Amino acid sequence: MVIHEHGDRTQIAVLDDRNLIEHYVAHGKGKSIAGNIYLGRVQNVLAGMEAAFVDIGKGRNAVLYAGEVNYAPEDLEGEAVPRIE
Repeated sequence: MVIHEHGDRTQIAVLDDRNLIEHYVAHGKGKSIAGNIYLGRVQNVLAGMEAAFVDIGKGRNAVLYAGEVNYAPEDLEGEAVPRIE
C-alpha cells in the first residue's frame, strides 16, 4: 500500500507485485457521509441494478444497493408487504 498526501488531497494505491489493484483519492474539502445513519425517503427504484435512490436531505439522492441492506425478513413484525417491481 502506498499513501501520498499533498495539500488537502490524499491518494492511496494498493499494489500487488508492482501492479495497481485499487486506487482511492480523498479530498479534504468535504466531510464523508459514509457510515452515517439517515432517515430518508425512497425516490426511485432500479430493479435491474437492485438499487434505490433515497432522498436524505443533502441536496442530492443517496444510492442504496440491495446487498447493503442487512436484515432477516423473519425479524420484521406484521404482515409482509408485497414487493413492487
